[in-house]
Amino acid sequence: MASGTQTYPWFDVPEGDDIEQGDILEQFPVFLLPTNLPVASNTNDPVKMEIDWGTHDVIVMSQSCDLRKGGEKAIDAIILCAVWKRSQVPEFTKDDWMENARKGRFPAYHVLNECNLTTYHCEFRIVDFRKVYSMPLDFVRGRVQVNKRVRLLPPYREHLSQSFARFFVRVGLPSDIPPFKGKKS
Repeated sequence: MASGTQTYPWFDVPEGDDIEQGDILEQFPVFLLPTNLPVASNTNDPVKMEIDWGTHDVIVMSQSCDLRKGGEKAIDAIILCAVWKRSQVPEFTKDDWMENARKGRFPAYHVLNECNLTTYHCEFRIVDFRKVYSMPLDFVRGRVQVNKRVRLLPPYREHLSQSFARFFVRVGLPSDIPPFKGKKS
């Protein structure tokens, strides 16, 4: 690190039931929808079905300003993305995969630093933008009151948010401009 470079902490352990973008909720209950969802013949008719629950480590992706209690932009549901520990994903146990993910070469993933707080330790994590969940705000708020969590701090949570946006704004063109290598002007 260059001398004079300021370092910023990556994480903090919040208290209470305030929720912010970047909160990591471990073993959080999420819906596990079946791949063969039933469809009603009339789209206005409700379809009754059983939905299984599972647990997953997730990170809050909804904007903090939308999650404030009594805020003008109050929302009913929170967007969450799956979070994996590095050791849980075989490809990411390889340093070259982690380096490519760290550099943003895998748009569906975002790497979070390891956490070495006095009261909380965790290895490097990978946020998986392909696994997105939506859960009711009151349900999430009730769960965070009883569970300890870790919070990603600025500017790292803004970097995460920007990566999430880049993943969803990608545009695939039907045909691209051919490579310039070997072309004569």
